[in-house]
This record gives sequence, structure tokens and C-alpha cells, in this order.
Amino acid sequence: MFIPHGTDAPIYHVPAVTITVIILNIGIFFAPPLVEHLKHPDPSGLGSRNRLPILSWIAEGGYNGPEEYQLQFGEGIKPWQGITASFLHANVMHLLGNMLFLLLFGLVVEGKIGWWKFLPIYFGIALVRGILLQALVMLFNPGLHAAALGASGVVFAIMAIALIWAPLNTIEVTHVGWRYRTNHEVEHMDVPIYAMAGIFLLLDFLYAYFLVQGRHGFVPYTPVLHTSGAILGAAIGIAMVKLKLVDCENFDVFSVWAGRHEKPRDEPDAQSAAHTEMKLVQQGLDQIRQILAEGENPQLAYHAHVSMADKYASWHLPEREFLTIIKQLCDQARDHDAVQAMEQYLKDDRPKQTQVRLKLASLLTGSMQLPGQALSTLLPIQFDDLSPREQAIYQKIAAQANALQASGVSDSPLDDW
Repeated sequence: MFIPHGTDAPIYHVPAVTITVIILNIGIFFAPPLVEHLKHPDPSGLGSRNRLPILSWIAEGGYNGPEEYQLQFGEGIKPWQGITASFLHANVMHLLGNMLFLLLFGLVVEGKIGWWKFLPIYFGIALVRGILLQALVMLFNPGLHAAALGASGVVFAIMAIALIWAPLNTIEVTHVGWRYRTNHEVEHMDVPIYAMAGIFLLLDFLYAYFLVQGRHGFVPYTPVLHTSGAILGAAIGIAMVKLKLVDCENFDVFSVWAGRHEKPRDEPDAQSAAHTEMKLVQQGLDQIRQILAEGENPQLAYHAHVSMADKYASWHLPEREFLTIIKQLCDQARDHDAVQAMEQYLKDDRPKQTQVRLKLASLLTGSMQLPGQALSTLLPIQFDDLSPREQAIYQKIAAQANALQASGVSDSPLDDW
């Protein structure tokens, strides 16, 4: 006997829905005899055949629920029955088998997406599957009257999703067997999800195919019930991967097929790295804009720009933000930072080169008293291309710089930009 009991798949969320559903299934199965015993206690404390009430209940098959809660065929479409039937089981082995596999594969699936996504997936599968099966019977075998119950259809759907999302992760399995003339043997092994889920899904698919082919009319035998759930689960699993609604860390079936799973997880591919850099660049620009909107700390905005330029090759501070930094630094008399910002501006091919040169030269001849650097800043400007107002500013700055030098003020000129 093979008993699955664990997985190495990465789990990021507590499987709250999976655990709750398991508790509800077990509670619904075992609650009726306990309630009956409380209502009508047996003075001897024993049930039928000298068993405790709960043991008698198990031996007699358990709680199948009212027929209207089972998934009925031949009675029209009753949407709620897909959900209610998934909480009813024929016997204790039916219950325990379904709950064990739900725990393992629900842990993998819900562990990746969280309860808020897993909840509508679980009950959506139960609902849609029930409606689909009832509709197929109405269309292809309207004379059939039967019923089905159990969570196995939804469990097979969850199993198919796990196969799509984590085929190479493993399920921890304990094999308990007997050898001839020896005591029982216990063996532990790790079975890949693609092997365990794949075998169950493939066998049920083949059984369902041959059963449907060999019959006149659609009959929802157990393999058909399982396969219908698996098909829905596979469709949901594929859609969520393609729509990027789940992060499988390049271990989904498509990434494995393409060989992307072999890349170290700390080395994202070029597309992912470019996307990440784009997000960080936008965050840096938003931060600079917020600082400038507050207007109190323009030097912080400038230093953020320098830092982003050093880190990211795609970084470019827009013209408006760069000129706002320069203006705020000058308005707040932060001369040293203003000079640095204007020097940085002049190193790039930007449209306001002339105006920034005039502003920088004016600052150098004013509070900073650096006439040589001011004249060096003015040199690249074509005087004839200036407007009359700019020509007047140019002449005024040049005259002030020459006057400072004539009075004995000297300094080393800046590099020619």
C-alpha cells in the first residue's frame, strides 16, 4: 500500500481552504451518528452488533446524505448539487482517500496562490463540473437515472493543476508491504508529481475514453467523473500560468518543457531583468517628482538622480524635472549643489544648454566669485544666436567677470564642456 504524506513544493500560503474543506467533509461524514447518539443514547453504550455507535456507522457505510444533495442525473440541471455532492462520501475509505489526496495536492496549489484565489477555484470547479455532467447526460442519455457523490472530481482537478504548476516537485510516499515469510516492510520514496498525478490522470482518462466509446449514450462512470474534473483543472491551471496569475518560479510545465527551470533562480532572464529595471526606474522618477512637489529639499532630488544614473543604464531624468531641480537649488541659495547640477546638465545633449550656461556663469560671477570659470562657461555660447535679452545678460556677466579679474580675483577655469 502506498501512503502519500508530504511534498517538497514551495509553500507560500497557509492552506486554510484545504484544511477547512477536509474538516467539513470529515464532520459531515461522522456527525450524524454522534448527533443521533446524543438525541437517543443507548443505555448500554453500544450500537448495533455490540459496536460503539461510530463504529457501527462506519461499518454500515457512513452518511450519503439526502438524495437531493447528491449529484443526480436524469432529474434536470440542479447547479447546487455539484457543490453539495462534493461533501458526501459512500464509505470511510472513499472519504479518507479523497481527503488524503486533497491535502497533498491542495497544499501545493493553495500554497502557491493563497486562500482568496483557491476558494473560488475549488467551489467553481465543483459547480461547473456538476452542471456540465448533468447537461451531458440530458443531451446524450436522457433516459438515465443515477446519482454520484464524493470530492474526487474536484480532487482530480486540483491534481491536474498541481501537475501543470509543479511537475518536477515530489510527493513523499511511504510504501507498506509484506514479503513472503517475513515481517512487513516499510519503504520511503519521493515520487515526482508528474509521475504520481500523471499515472492517475492517464489511467482515468483511458478508462473514461473506452467506457464512453463502448456504450450507447453518455454514462458518468467513476473514471468519467474523475476525468471531467481533471479537464477543468488543467484548463484553469494553464490559463493562470499564461495570464501570469500564479508564480511558478519557472517550474511550471511550460517552463520545464522549454528548459527555463534549469536557470538558477537568482539569475532572472533578460526580459525579467529589463522589466525589473523599468519598474525601479519609474519608482525613482516618482520619488524625485514627489520631492520636487514638496519643494523643500531639491538637493535630495538631485542626489537621487545621480544615484539612479550610476545604477541604471536606462535612467534619464526628464527635462522638466532637471530644470526644476536647478531652479529650486538657485532659489534656496544652495550654490554648491546648484553648480554641480548645472555642470551635470551641461554634460548631456539637452535643449536648454544656453540658458543653463548663462545661469551658471551668473552664479559663478556672483556669490561664488569665480570669474575665470564664469568666462570658461560662456565660451561655447554663440553670441549672435542669442536673443537681445540673452545678449544683454551675456555682456553683463562677461563685464562682471572681467572686472573681478582686473581687481585681482583669479581662479582656475572649469573644463570646457
